[in-house]
Amino acid sequence: MALLKILGLLVLAGVASAWGVTAHLSEQTSHAFDSYVQAAEDAMRWQPTLAARKYDEIQVAPWARATPTPVGDSLIHDWVAAVLIPGANAEQAVKMFQRYEDYPSLFPGVIDSRVLSRQGNKWRVRLRLRRKGVLTVVVDTDNQIEYRPLQDGRWAIVSRSGPISEVENGNPLPPDTGNGFLWRLNAYWLLAPRPGGLYLECRAISLSRDVPEGLGWLIKPMISGVPRDSLRQTMEAAHRALR
Repeated sequence: MALLKILGLLVLAGVASAWGVTAHLSEQTSHAFDSYVQAAEDAMRWQPTLAARKYDEIQVAPWARATPTPVGDSLIHDWVAAVLIPGANAEQAVKMFQRYEDYPSLFPGVIDSRVLSRQGNKWRVRLRLRRKGVLTVVVDTDNQIEYRPLQDGRWAIVSRSGPISEVENGNPLPPDTGNGFLWRLNAYWLLAPRPGGLYLECRAISLSRDVPEGLGWLIKPMISGVPRDSLRQTMEAAHRALR
């Protein structure tokens, strides 16, 4: 056990040292992410993806067989989560998601939330997020969010982040620079009425820097689990808020 603890500390030290050098998101990788997202959005049918059969049971799964997907010197993470919430409805959920001033108390990892503008169902919201994984990082995200009413009482919520700024000592760095723990973060929510409740689904597509060379065999599983765990925590928070 002591040996494992020592090994863990050495690995974390190696990661911190390797990631301590400022990275820059390349234009090629940014375009690759945009192409991935465009293909994903073109294929969206806004129908339930996971076979949620039991109320209050949260399911989380990779969108495809394997995630993350390498692109250049970065990784695209693509996860989906769903839950059936008894007694909830789509209108209630829309109102909850639009209470941006309450996000720091509703959602884990949200430090600050500010509405920058709104035009009908289109919002621009700035979030300051804290992500905990192998290391902890704080970032500012500027999000374009659209609420789309669908048929049969369903709603879609599309949230796309622009370039993300990492925060050091309370000050944001220039966008697309820093350690690269989170370069982009898009979320696609489906709100679908069910007899006696609501089916809530979220697909999260994010981009992060790849694992430093030589540490992938040990660190990549940890890094890959951060987007999954963050999505589960977000779904758990939404579930609590709508119960």
